[in-house]
Amino acid sequence: MRTQFSLRTAADWQKFEAQWLAPYACSSVGAHATRRFAENAHEYRTAFQRDRDRIIHSRAFRRLKHKRQVFLITDGDHFRTRLTHTLEVAQISRTMARALGLNEDLVEAIALGHDLGHTPFGHLGESVLNEILQGRDALDGVLEGPALSLKSSEGKAGFGGFKHNYQSLRIVDVLEQKYEFSGLNLTAPVREGILKHTRLKRGQYHYPNFDVDALAFELDAATTIEGQIVAIADEVAQRTHDLEDGMRAGLAKVEQVRKLDIVRRVEERLPIAQLLPNSPTASAEDNDYIYRNELINGLINLLVSDIIRQTLLQIERFSDRWGRLSFFNEEVVRFSPEIDPLQKALNAFTYQQIIFVPSVQRADAQVKEVLRTLFRLYYEDAQLLPAVEWHHSPLAERPRQIADFIAGMTDHFALAEIERLRQKGVAVPMEFLEIPLK
Repeated sequence: MRTQFSLRTAADWQKFEAQWLAPYACSSVGAHATRRFAENAHEYRTAFQRDRDRIIHSRAFRRLKHKRQVFLITDGDHFRTRLTHTLEVAQISRTMARALGLNEDLVEAIALGHDLGHTPFGHLGESVLNEILQGRDALDGVLEGPALSLKSSEGKAGFGGFKHNYQSLRIVDVLEQKYEFSGLNLTAPVREGILKHTRLKRGQYHYPNFDVDALAFELDAATTIEGQIVAIADEVAQRTHDLEDGMRAGLAKVEQVRKLDIVRRVEERLPIAQLLPNSPTASAEDNDYIYRNELINGLINLLVSDIIRQTLLQIERFSDRWGRLSFFNEEVVRFSPEIDPLQKALNAFTYQQIIFVPSVQRADAQVKEVLRTLFRLYYEDAQLLPAVEWHHSPLAERPRQIADFIAGMTDHFALAEIERLRQKGVAVPMEFLEIPLK
């Protein structure tokens, strides 16, 4: 067969990586050997490609489409969900990876898997489960009394706590059941990037069957630049799409947003102020909607370009200091000293004007009680849990099993589960039967 019509194998792609990737990038060569369970290599997919594909085909990934980002998914069709957030993180990560000569397959796999462990109803669900599993919320006394004896395992208070990045790793290592082994059997660089996409807060969380032997758990940041890229791309996506969604919802007014220094920086670079009504340079086609889109585009470009330039500088400094371009035992992917305070101010504005506003907080209070009630009902009667094997499991294991089940729910499923339990004759508070989610 002529060369131009031949199959490109994984080995061929690895040769391409050797030619194209920067010397500080993470090659897929040798990655297959870092899987927790031995497998045969694939003929034409590299290890990182297989990891990406396994994540995309997982049930946990599909459920992200019905999980809240900031606004409840009933608030409108155009607000971000956990899935669209994930896709934006993947896109931003790949853009930076290509500009830096990094392994795009690796950043894509990490980005697509980084939020698999997120709960229904956004970070609120994470907070509810953590309060329960840390022993700070006894569910109106249900977890007191006999349950107190469970709180001495490993000498720690509570039941181990809950954090979504730990849960994401638990999903890909344990909970997803698609093969003859537990989990998805991903490579170590992908697993490390998923775990370290946000702060570890070591010592506060204790998960069962938690294998971090190959993940440099003692270090806060991922040891690959690809892993660090996804962590900061997550921040860029959050800063920009939370602002856009807040403006769409009317919680952040254009005149407020324009006072931010980082927005002024964008307006200096792009002629977008003329799109606004009553602007001295307003055009006949002035349009708040176009302004908002152009602003978000400008913000993303500003932040991404800044990260790329600063990261190249930090890599050079790292090489000079350590004499190597691998195993990055410190954070090298970061914003510049000039832009960092501006993006932090943007983040503070988003929390103050969009996330911590009364209308959002009222909805949060309602769904918080939904999740607390589900946890209490399952704990009091394990027969209500769908998995038969959980019906007779030791009481000490039940809190973590319940947390796994609730964390995997979509927003829709959590509310439907309340209705299912009511129809079974379970006493459910009446205010949950028709929850106004807006």
